[in-house]
Formats: sequence, structure tokens, C-alpha cells
Amino acid sequence: MKTIKRADILIILVVLVLCAGTLAGFLYLRGDAEGDYVVVYSQGSTYGTYSLGRNQTIKINNTNVLRIEDGEAYMESADCPDQICVNEGHISEPGQLIVCLPNLIVVEVISNGTDEG
Repeated sequence: MKTIKRADILIILVVLVLCAGTLAGFLYLRGDAEGDYVVVYSQGSTYGTYSLGRNQTIKINNTNVLRIEDGEAYMESADCPDQICVNEGHISEPGQLIVCLPNLIVVEVISNGTDEG
């Protein structure tokens, strides 16, 4: 039976550190893939840009209320009759939208590396 030498232990430690570094880098990049902020458009113009990293409530044109909590955005309320935008649920990934057609409001998740257009 072969004994483990100091050099073998050092090699094992180096490999473990490299694996941990690779995993941490992957998780960091994966986190960047999630949206960083939402852009609210009203009647075709930009109404505002809001960070997904900050819990907040945004009143839009006295018709809709957008909530941002724990990195996700959702339409909390709207004065439109169909309530489709309220029922859209939570969005957090780039390209996801909430649309309120009666009030001409669009909420889009944008990542730092994503163009708005």
C-alpha cells in the first residue's frame, strides 16, 4: 500500500482550490444572467428604470402599482378591468415582460449587458 506524500496532499489541495474557484466563477456569472433592473415604459416612452436589488413600490401614472421584492418585479394592482398584468406573476430574467394594454404600460427586465431596444 502506497502512502500519501506531502506533494500529493499539496496537489490535491491545489485541485480543490481550482475547483472551488471555478464553481464560484460559474455561480457569479450565472447571477449576472439574471436581470439587474426593470425599465417601465408608459405610452411608448421610458417612465423609469428601477433596480431589482432594492425593494420598492412604484406608482405608475396613478393607474398601476409595480412592486419589486427580493429581486423580482410584479404588478401589484391596476385599474384596468381585465387584470391580466396583475396575473402575469413575478418576473426577474432578462427579456421577461409585464404588459398592461389598457393603460399602455410595459415592464421589461434588463440585464447590465442587454440593450434596451
